[in-house]
Amino acid sequence: MTQPYGQQPDPSGGYPQGGVPQGYPQTPGQGQPAQGYPQSPPYGQPAQGYPQSNPYGQPAPSYQYGGNMPAAPAEYSAGPIPRPGTVTAAAVLGYVQAGITLIPTVLMLAGAASGDATGAGSEAAIGWLLIIAQVAGAALLIAGGVQIMGGKSRALMVAGAGLELAICLFWIIRVAAIESGGVDVIDAGKGVIIGIAIFFAIMPTISLVMSLGASTTQFLQSRRGH
Repeated sequence: MTQPYGQQPDPSGGYPQGGVPQGYPQTPGQGQPAQGYPQSPPYGQPAQGYPQSNPYGQPAPSYQYGGNMPAAPAEYSAGPIPRPGTVTAAAVLGYVQAGITLIPTVLMLAGAASGDATGAGSEAAIGWLLIIAQVAGAALLIAGGVQIMGGKSRALMVAGAGLELAICLFWIIRVAAIESGGVDVIDAGKGVIIGIAIFFAIMPTISLVMSLGASTTQFLQSRRGH
């Protein structure tokens, strides 16, 4: 519209000098925040002017994109544990005990065979039972040592050690019941045999205790299902 007297129209549209009346927020330029309004906080930072704690009084957690998440509990990531020394010691003692047991067993086998040939009665039967028991005990100790070393089971080791202890106890009782008649040589012989039986009982006792120990139990439990 043409103003009278040849004047050009006011570009401010009739407002005072400056174009926009004071007291109104101005339109922000490109990339600039509007004045008078709260600015949005960066991603992962709490907004200013708001409480930074949850309703229970604990600080609110701040998670950022790409941050490390909490580690899983130990029980979910636990796997087989290394073989403890008690397991290895129990197996080695079982192997040694089996070898020592087989030596007198072979001698007993030769004596029992000659006794059968001469018609010995109940003594030969007891001898054969001892031979079978000692061979079974040695076999259980060897197989049990292999199994417990691999973390599979300790049942055969426990059974073999228990059988060896039963055999040693039988020998102690049997020899102690022999009448010496006051002969020193017989008493000395009885003492030697009983001492050997006690010596034979030491290693299976240690193997049995180690096989039933807490460290062996944890080792076997960690190997189940693996």
